[in-house]
Amino acid sequence: MLSRSATTTSSPIKRPDRCPHCNSSRLIKKGTRNKKLESVHLLRCRSCGRTFSPGPRAVRNKTYPVNEILEALTTYHRGATLEETAARISSRHGHRVAPSTISRWLSEHPRLTTYRRLRERGRRLFTPPQVIRAHKLYHRQVYEFAYHRAKVAFLRDGTLDERRAATDASSARFAAVADFLESIPTTCPHDLFRREDGARGSQLDSAFIDPSRLIVVEKQNAATDTAALILPAVGSNYERHP
Repeated sequence: MLSRSATTTSSPIKRPDRCPHCNSSRLIKKGTRNKKLESVHLLRCRSCGRTFSPGPRAVRNKTYPVNEILEALTTYHRGATLEETAARISSRHGHRVAPSTISRWLSEHPRLTTYRRLRERGRRLFTPPQVIRAHKLYHRQVYEFAYHRAKVAFLRDGTLDERRAATDASSARFAAVADFLESIPTTCPHDLFRREDGARGSQLDSAFIDPSRLIVVEKQNAATDTAALILPAVGSNYERHP
């Protein structure tokens, strides 16, 4: 039996570096605001004077915490039904989440949930516990490499995009990507991540590369949209990996 907690939990959302309204870095804490299911920290910008709560704009002012929304979308796309997803989220967080609520979350983020049109095909290939294959990579720290087996299968047969014919010339290229992803657990070039001096890429001397020779090409796609939603929603840099 589920019972709603009388107290709210603190939001795990990471504090932003800049104001979302004027991009100023002059931010100060401005107390908290108690929502129905969580307590949200507030920040005030000393440049424009506006008060705001941290977190992705797409999930601000929601009844449910952002981590529950992301967990529900992930569980559903791993193959669980709406009813199974709702039951799992409700059990984990101690308050009821209706299947219709999760369906609404899916509809609110169409660019991030495009797998919905392939989901039933994926369910015929893999059960929810089977669909993600994970492998730990032991470098200077442990990284969990994981991939979605159904999506990789669709890459290999050229049907990830149903609008393309399976005989499209791009199918062979995507099949090579699928082969590469599946080979990582056994053929990962570990030496590239184990430098003799022990330095990580982020710790290399600035002389290692000439920034003036770098060409940065900005893109806006599903990957960048996903990152913009998830990265601000975690409480620490460590949590961004899982």
